[in-house]
Amino acid sequence: MGYKLAGYDHLGGVEIDPKVAAVYKANHARFSERWKAAMARWEQAAAPLKGAPVWVQHRSFLYLADWLGLKELGALEPKAGVEPGSAHLAGILERQKATSAKMILRPAYTRPTASDWLGERARIPVVVLPFTVGGSPEATDLFALFDDTLRRLLAGASRATCSPARR
Repeated sequence: MGYKLAGYDHLGGVEIDPKVAAVYKANHARFSERWKAAMARWEQAAAPLKGAPVWVQHRSFLYLADWLGLKELGALEPKAGVEPGSAHLAGILERQKATSAKMILRPAYTRPTASDWLGERARIPVVVLPFTVGGSPEATDLFALFDDTLRRLLAGASRATCSPARR
């Protein structure tokens, strides 16, 4: 899993505890198989999101957007961690009229003010995403975090397709 993502194809560190190395290797093998199956399921489920244009409240989900093929149009924050002012948001609203994002992605740890303002005026859904395990009641482990994140994204894309402003 993480080792393969980091460019390695083996489990490191087992020499520290050689008595339990077989347990570590077996657990790693079980996790890797579960991870591969989940990745295939997630990628198939996320296919409708590929190419979907989105605004982001904060640039927190670069890897997620890249993996799913989301097209990030820009961030609501003019600089990382800086709340946008009304003029900045008005400019994004004007850009929205020309570029038409499907949704706004907001990490659960950020204030909702800017994304809610833009979502209401642009009539697109704001999708609040958990940032880590425990970031939502559903994100109880790593697999549940991905399940919940994809469920939220797909629900947001579905609401965007059905909204009166998008018909």
